[in-house]
Amino acid sequence: MTDDFTLEFASFLLKSNALKFGAFTLASGKPSPYYIDLRMLPSFPSHFRLTIGALRKTVEKGVAGFDCLASVPTSGLVFGSALAYEMNKPFLYVRKESKGYGTSKLIEGHLASGARVVIIDDVATTGISVSKAVEAIRANGGVVEDVVAVVSRLEGAEEKLQGMGVRLTAVATIHDIVNTLHGAGLVDDSTLQSVMDQIGESGEFEGD
Repeated sequence: MTDDFTLEFASFLLKSNALKFGAFTLASGKPSPYYIDLRMLPSFPSHFRLTIGALRKTVEKGVAGFDCLASVPTSGLVFGSALAYEMNKPFLYVRKESKGYGTSKLIEGHLASGARVVIIDDVATTGISVSKAVEAIRANGGVVEDVVAVVSRLEGAEEKLQGMGVRLTAVATIHDIVNTLHGAGLVDDSTLQSVMDQIGESGEFEGD
């Protein structure tokens, strides 16, 4: 994505507290020197629209052809459904677990057999949840070769998905974001180094 977008996006994340630096614990239990929560974005329509536009450009540039978009609740669903609306594409989503009542469906929406599906994610970390979505869609007759995320933390998702024959593309990586903020004088050297260390400790190419 362009440097102009990355700077505006990164600056917004920092100013809105969607990106925080400090001592945090991720859902996996792993410690992290930063936390990024894109649930903040839809509350700011201009920046949300900017992000959806960047997401659309990333999909159009990186994916040759597809039939529908999909996502995983909850935060990824907001970006996936907005993008599907913008691109006039069918949309479906994969539950983290099937309903314990009614039809007990795992996939909500219409999935035609052989349909080429692009999964939209908000923040890609280890790739565990999105890999389960890939498996569910494939088990129900869909074809998944691409996942597109708004942000990648570079902590194993790319490699986990690659092992499944799926390519992960991100609008921006945490490497892009923190380097852009550092270059603009918005974060200091120690903050930059802490994030680089986090990527390094993950091996950047480490699987789950």
